[in-house]
Amino acid sequence: MTAFLPIINHLIQQNRETQAALAAFAGSTLSLRMAGLHMQGTFDEQGFLKHSNAEAATEISFRQTAIQKVLQGQTPGVGDVEISGDTDLGMALLPLIGSLRYYVHDDLSRLFGDALAGGISTRAEQAGNLLKKMGLSVLEQLGEFAREPESPVADRETLAAWSREVDALRDDAERLAARLERFENRQKSAE
Repeated sequence: MTAFLPIINHLIQQNRETQAALAAFAGSTLSLRMAGLHMQGTFDEQGFLKHSNAEAATEISFRQTAIQKVLQGQTPGVGDVEISGDTDLGMALLPLIGSLRYYVHDDLSRLFGDALAGGISTRAEQAGNLLKKMGLSVLEQLGEFAREPESPVADRETLAAWSREVDALRDDAERLAARLERFENRQKSAE
């Protein structure tokens, strides 16, 4: 999937030290699979991945458990990643790929300026934390339900609690949408 390459390259660009380390692998072709996405590219002299149909020297696959652990703030383990092909190359690239971080503030500063970016980042982080908590709550509930196969139907209390959480999520999403609309209106007024 070539649409995935610009995202990876943007992350590489934001992580200059990692980019310099990846440049040492110029000419090596990597196949990367995660969350149902597949990307294949060859590293260039600057450390970026360029689309390539050449056979990959190594393939790194992140299992679903790796993604779940990252979303829960945990570190994926050895069993969450599979390396095939040139395992030495894969083992050298894995920590570099894993060290890529997205710095949203950099992009917001570039688009809106430093002062406005700080406020947007704070509000977005608060909304993200809320959504993450709610997502984890739903995952925990689903996990509890899956562990009790003899009780395939949830009781009234469980459904009521779940309904309250869904209502709270809907209300929070509506408040977030209203804030974003006010922000957009202010931006249009400022122009």
